[in-house]
Amino acid sequence: MKKAMLFFVALLFSVSVNAATLTLTGVGSSGATQSVDVNNNSTVLAGGTVGEVTSWSSLFDLSSDDNTAVKVEWSFNPFAALTGATLVFGELDLGGDYLPGAQTFDITGDFSFTAFLTAGVVYGLDIIDASSNILKYDVSVSAVPVPAALFLFAPALLGFLGLRRKSAVAA
Repeated sequence: MKKAMLFFVALLFSVSVNAATLTLTGVGSSGATQSVDVNNNSTVLAGGTVGEVTSWSSLFDLSSDDNTAVKVEWSFNPFAALTGATLVFGELDLGGDYLPGAQTFDITGDFSFTAFLTAGVVYGLDIIDASSNILKYDVSVSAVPVPAALFLFAPALLGFLGLRRKSAVAA
């Protein structure tokens, strides 16, 4: 049992945690300003402002140099200024159109979701048909390194080994 535990501890420390490099590009906006503030990193940040009560949209393209899970977060300030919007996320074809399977989310405030990016594939990350008062919006996309999950699963695996040993001793 001690050897198994030492193996798991050695495995945890031998795994390097490298997040993928993400690239976020502003494609265009209507009724809102748009800027990419941090790009080509494991976390990319963008945002913009809506200067009047209007309907607006903001379109971004997202890609990764490695297969990776990401967490996408949209936030709005002031929170109550957004009355409604549709977020669209999915793979794009060479013409910039969504391929079948794109996900849409109807939102009325801050929103986050996780997704998996395939290396070299371009994804659309758009907010469309948004209606609001004056506000500032931000989008953050963070790569989640998969080996980091080992730190979460290791205690559970060790617990299962302990249960197995306990049942073997009881038998």
